[in-house]
Amino acid sequence: MAFQGSLEELHLPDLIQLVSVSGKTGKFVLTNGQQSGNIFLLDGRIVHAELEGQNGEEAVYSLAIWSKGEFRFEPDLKCEQKTITKSNTNLLMEAARRLDEWRVLQKKIPNLDMIPEFIVLDRKERRQINLNTSEWMILSQINGERTIPAIAKNCGMSLFDTSKILYGLLTSGLLQLKQP
Repeated sequence: MAFQGSLEELHLPDLIQLVSVSGKTGKFVLTNGQQSGNIFLLDGRIVHAELEGQNGEEAVYSLAIWSKGEFRFEPDLKCEQKTITKSNTNLLMEAARRLDEWRVLQKKIPNLDMIPEFIVLDRKERRQINLNTSEWMILSQINGERTIPAIAKNCGMSLFDTSKILYGLLTSGLLQLKQP
């Protein structure tokens, strides 16, 4: 049952449900421009996923928010790694929740290749700011050249979590985004 197609036509959660119901073992190969990721199923259950340095659940969640790209399912390919213990249902529910949240984040962060930069406030606008550890870590990586994925990687955080924190910093008026 090898098949392929566009993620614009058939979204990843739907694909996984389709293949998992049939109890298939194999590998989804997903591509979106230069990015490429894999999701492995064993008897219809997701057991491992990988995407550019991410493994396990975080890779599934990152892949599930792709709205464009291509997929290919290669049957009967097994994976020795088992980084996922959650059920497909729990994974897909969390992926759906993150997708909803991602739609909100995209209002302030329309493109992940954008570069965050500080907004310089004049004296009248200056105020006291309280930052948590994650916000401080992200702010320390902003240099006017790093893209959002580069900041996430340097902080050892997922792209989703980094984007959530950046969303808050953008909303508070500390940062703005510029095109690369």
